Amino acid sequence: MAVDKRSVVTGVLCALAALGASAVVAELAPPPEAAAPVRAKSAAPAASPSGPSRAQVSKPQLATPPPAAASPQPGGPVAFTGALFTGGLDGEHFCTATVVRSPGKNLIVTAGHCLMEGKQTGGKGAVFVPGYVNGTAPYGVWKIEEVFEDERWAEGTDDDYDLAFARLAPDDKGRTVEAVTGGAPLDTSGRAGEEVTVTGYPADRKVPRTCTAVAVRTGEREQRFDCSDFPGGTSGSAWIGRDGKIIGILTGGDTDDVSTSTVLGDYAAKLYARASGQR
Repeated sequence: MAVDKRSVVTGVLCALAALGASAVVAELAPPPEAAAPVRAKSAAPAASPSGPSRAQVSKPQLATPPPAAASPQPGGPVAFTGALFTGGLDGEHFCTATVVRSPGKNLIVTAGHCLMEGKQTGGKGAVFVPGYVNGTAPYGVWKIEEVFEDERWAEGTDDDYDLAFARLAPDDKGRTVEAVTGGAPLDTSGRAGEEVTVTGYPADRKVPRTCTAVAVRTGEREQRFDCSDFPGGTSGSAWIGRDGKIIGILTGGDTDDVSTSTVLGDYAAKLYARASGQR
């Protein structure tokens, strides 16, 4: 069933307000005329029946079913990848994010539908828990200060721009998140169609899942990879190439075994520059 990404965000915000959210790859054939709607892979801790809606966007599909994908095994904690929680570690985790190298050493990258653009006030917003595993926060709990999104996503929910950067506050010792966990460099040259490793946090589990697969470019601004069992909560997972650079962010998928990402090109470079204070 398709999920309205903006409604997912609304659900997350409602929960915040209440303090209460190597795989086998198939070759892609030209998309059929009727394609199933894409769905987000975030999981709100509490659903909200209200909030803005948008038309569902059809995504390219395989003409024939792909071979069965190998199931990834539960992974151990990765220092610079973690889960986004509502309010704190005692809340629910609903998306995945990754520390991206930046001049200020204080940025994470995730999917746009996981967070709402703007400054986070009141101390009740989402937090980032890098390396989260089995209820523990080995690298601390980091507060989000401000979220940056492309206006084509923030205002128009255009899937081609479903990307967000978030600036994190220093911890109580004055350290930046990147100084503690390290980070992955961002590549905005438009890379696609190569092997990537993806680590995400399913919302109903306390350990991440990691899978390596060859991504397939499906359009000018979209790529996909097939790996089983990437359900709700894995939205925002970084697609990391063999050279260690982030070349995609998991934004959705038609099933738990099919995941999609925007192609990180010029728009992503501009958004990163804004988030990192370079312009």
